[in-house]
Amino acid sequence: GVAFGVMLGLAIAFYWPQEPVQAYTAASQEKFAMCTVPTQVGMTDAIFVLDSVTGRLVGGGYNSNSDTFNQSFYRNVAADFGVIEKAQYVMVAGFANLRAGPNGNPANGVLYIGELTSGKVAMYGFVYINRNGPVPPQELTPLGSFSFRDGK
Repeated sequence: GVAFGVMLGLAIAFYWPQEPVQAYTAASQEKFAMCTVPTQVGMTDAIFVLDSVTGRLVGGGYNSNSDTFNQSFYRNVAADFGVIEKAQYVMVAGFANLRAGPNGNPANGVLYIGELTSGKVAMYGFVYINRNGPVPPQELTPLGSFSFRDGK
């Protein structure tokens, strides 16, 4: 009976669909925040830094084949939120299954940025290009937003 139970348990564990483990990292202080975002399967994460004083979001993509940050990303989120002074941002990463667009295949991860004064949350995506050489800087693409204050 015990041997049958062990064999049954091993068979179930072997054939049961497995979920991949995903971990995103985010840290923030009063005037800036950092966040890692998944790019593509088998590739390193991208890192993003949000400067709360200027509202400037910048990021870099590391290529382990060339041992360098060969991609850069940017966005002026202050303009997106319409907040000039004393903005209060938070930033986290998430997974998104986005369709390919005219600029290539999007990364598997997205950035969610919330701003307290405007009461909005915005979602940003980017295209990760797996190339050993330098890649031209690219602006992050806003994918959607909502207001967390009035539910619209």
